[in-house]
Amino acid sequence: MALFFHSDEVDQLISFPEAVAITENALRDLVSPRGVNAPRKRLNLHRELREGKFDTVLNIYAGGSASYGAIGAQVALHRKAIVGNMQKRPPFNPAQTELALIYDADSGTLLGIMAHRPLDFTGVADLRTPATSLAGVDLFARKDARHVGIYGSGQQAWATFAGLTQLRRIESAKVYSLTPSHREGFAKKISAKTGVPVTAVDAPEKAARGVDIILCMTNTNVPVIDGAWLEPGQYIISVIGSNIELVKSGNLASPRREIDDATLKRCDFIVALSKLQAIDSQQGDIYWPVQSGVMTWDKIVDIADVLAGNAEGRTDDEQIIVYKNQGGQGIVDIALAKKCYDLAKQNGKGYEMKIQARENWWVQGGRAETW
Repeated sequence: MALFFHSDEVDQLISFPEAVAITENALRDLVSPRGVNAPRKRLNLHRELREGKFDTVLNIYAGGSASYGAIGAQVALHRKAIVGNMQKRPPFNPAQTELALIYDADSGTLLGIMAHRPLDFTGVADLRTPATSLAGVDLFARKDARHVGIYGSGQQAWATFAGLTQLRRIESAKVYSLTPSHREGFAKKISAKTGVPVTAVDAPEKAARGVDIILCMTNTNVPVIDGAWLEPGQYIISVIGSNIELVKSGNLASPRREIDDATLKRCDFIVALSKLQAIDSQQGDIYWPVQSGVMTWDKIVDIADVLAGNAEGRTDDEQIIVYKNQGGQGIVDIALAKKCYDLAKQNGKGYEMKIQARENWWVQGGRAETW
């Protein structure tokens, strides 16, 4: 029997600090045989219909963590269209459906099937992305960091800033996005939600001045921040990952960027969620700057190594550090899905599906009996 349940039946039972702790623990497993993870795969099927050109995208995330006793995969399908320098939804975009298969890491039993990803505590964005963006924040941001600059006024900007206020005592923030009404509305609503005064600014450089933490949470294809604006001691978190598939399909001329070369040169080091992901997806903010000689791989450390104590985090209050959360990782998705499964079982949610297991003849030597 396997439990089928919806994440929204239990996701609000997970506090944001707990979600960050789950994320960090799962990532720590990656430096040992206790964790396994495959770089996220995106299958882009280019379509041209009367409504316009777009890509139908199947995302596949797979991983397993011994700390949470689970291994599995999550799949999600959505559609993307490119308008100018921005990635947009096509005029008609079906509701996104995601499914996670959760297996017991020891017995191999299918424990559950979860529909959708868990949402963050504000109910606005998926939980995994802001939890991953803020993993290790105490290792990379200065201990006295109180002021935040935000680029972007969408769901990830909202969820990540709101999450940060759950982890740190934030005193003020500034937000910049291209559309005045968007940044002004964001500032007003997020101030009311978090109790932190957030001011909309009318020029991108203003969001980087006089702040300790910079959140780059945009949907851009070109850099939104200039390294000349940076100040000593800042910690920059960026979420733009890869769209190499959109380049291959002809939608874009070059890979997406959110961070410019000057920022990569000025920072003391770069933390990557996954260097393997950067290589596998040829990501614009990491892979191509290395290929072009802007920096070397020696300047980049995987966050798992820092969380596990195998590499150092911030050692000086003057350091400028960049963290690239450049693509969801299956090990985190499955760890969070397992937590949701446990909560669903404890709270009587979902329903049991009878899926009859059958003998794995290849592993169990069935060929001799069969032939």
